[in-house]
Amino acid sequence: MQATVYLAAAIFSALLIGDILQISARGIRCPGGELIADCFEDPCSVSTCPGDKNATCVSNYCGGCNALWYGADGNLANCNNTSSCPPDKPPVQCFADPCQVATCSAYPNATCVANYCGGCNTEWFTANGEQVQC
Repeated sequence: MQATVYLAAAIFSALLIGDILQISARGIRCPGGELIADCFEDPCSVSTCPGDKNATCVSNYCGGCNALWYGADGNLANCNNTSSCPPDKPPVQCFADPCQVATCSAYPNATCVANYCGGCNTEWFTANGEQVQC
C-alpha cells in the first residue's frame, strides 16, 4: 500500500513539474522558447481555408492554438483569397456598384448581381435563379 502511494505521488509530481515547465509528454519543443499551448480542441477542427479548398491543415501548438494551412506545393496557403474569379480575370475595385446604374430592359423584374471579375460587370437573374442576358 505504501509503495502505491509513493508511486502515485511520484507520477503526480512528474506531471505537475512537466506542466509547470511546459515539458510535453510527446517531446515537442518549440523554437525560440515559445511555450506549448494547452488547447481545448484541435485548432484544425475550428479553422477553415476558404482561399484554398485543397489546402491541408496542420495543428501547431507553439505559442498558441494555431491552424497552419498548406497548399499542394507544400507552402503556406493563402486562406484569405476568397475571390471566385478565374486567374485571367482578377477582381477589380469599382468606384460604384455596377448595378446602381444598369437596367435590364429584356427582363425588367430580373435581379442584378455585381460581378467584379475583370471589370465592373453585371449579371441578371430571374426570380427562379435563371441567369438571363439583357
